[in-house]
Amino acid sequence: MKLNEDSAEYAKGKEFEKFVESMFPGRDFEVLQRSQPEGSRLPDLYIRDRKTQQKFWVEAKWRANLFDDKFKLCEKDRLEAYRDFQKGVSPESVFMVLGLGGQPSTPDEVYCLPLDKVKHASLFKSVLRDWKHGHASFRYENGKLL
Repeated sequence: MKLNEDSAEYAKGKEFEKFVESMFPGRDFEVLQRSQPEGSRLPDLYIRDRKTQQKFWVEAKWRANLFDDKFKLCEKDRLEAYRDFQKGVSPESVFMVLGLGGQPSTPDEVYCLPLDKVKHASLFKSVLRDWKHGHASFRYENGKLL
């Protein structure tokens, strides 16, 4: 039974990754690499800005709802792995794109924050508020994903 639950969660994660990828228009961005099979230690997307040639990584996380008023990103050890990864690819950045509510293909809310601003594996919604993304697509300016 657990395998089926895990498979359903994995499918929802892949669906949200596709949604996030759709927010990077092909005229502006090139996806250099997509996530590997489950258990990979790499973020979900490796992207190049066509205008600046700068590359960055994106980790996508969707949750149907908050737990104790918090968005659970991952386990603490996984957050440390993301931080170690970012150190290894510096000066490239890692961004967390978070979806909340709705469906993975059409979340009610989207947030985007640089990994270096993530202090805990679970974030209060009040913290996320500053990182709400209200646009249909992303743009990359001065090292920031907007």
